[in-house]
Amino acid sequence: MKVQLLPSTIGGDAEHQLLSSYLIDDQICLDAGSIGFHFDLSLQLGVKHLFITHCHSDHLASLPIFLDTHFGEGAEEPVPLVIYAEESTAEAIKEDILNDRHWPDFLRINQEEKLGLLEIQIIQEEEPISVLGYKITPVRVDHIVDTLAFVVEKGGQSFALVTDTCPTDRIWEVCSQLQGLGLVILELSFPDRMQWLATISKHLTTSEFAREREKLKSADDCRFLAVHLKPNQFEEIRAELENQHLPGVEVMRTGREYQI
Repeated sequence: MKVQLLPSTIGGDAEHQLLSSYLIDDQICLDAGSIGFHFDLSLQLGVKHLFITHCHSDHLASLPIFLDTHFGEGAEEPVPLVIYAEESTAEAIKEDILNDRHWPDFLRINQEEKLGLLEIQIIQEEEPISVLGYKITPVRVDHIVDTLAFVVEKGGQSFALVTDTCPTDRIWEVCSQLQGLGLVILELSFPDRMQWLATISKHLTTSEFAREREKLKSADDCRFLAVHLKPNQFEEIRAELENQHLPGVEVMRTGREYQI
């Protein structure tokens, strides 16, 4: 498997991340923050399975544009785009985005016109979904709204996407039981001096990132990539993380493919 964090900036190769979309083998995407803004329309059209962690804008910002691209593909027998989300997130998409005010209600249009272009599948925590030979398991984490981490498995290899969250436990219990866990993508939003803001917004600071990593059995045998660094504190957070001297830990680079 390979996974990449899709770029979310224009006009240069910026290191910092503004939006969240994680592309798996050019087939599956976790979150819709930036995929709909990708210049390669064939890449967008190749993704027919979209998993959503939660309803915040940086994870859904490009969803309307992404759907618009799929509605215009013109295939005689289109393959439907399936959005996988828990019920509260699906309701937020319907009420706050596809509401005919923010964006046309593509769900209603799809149903009324019998287009067969779009589906929403409600998922439950720790009930695996089988898609294209992948096993994807949602696991509850602790954020300010209902939020899921995702564990992705295929061919004896696995990785976990753990964002957004404050300190949590269950995901590490699940990950510790996995075979072939090669990568964890873990949020790190604030430097330690902003612990007060991390606490009230339910995100992680650098020290908390390190403590979360320690909850995983054999963490030293697994690569950890930090994501979700706030752009205004990006260099400060990265310096703090490097000063932790944690083996196998680095900031995830946008656009780079990581092999699991």
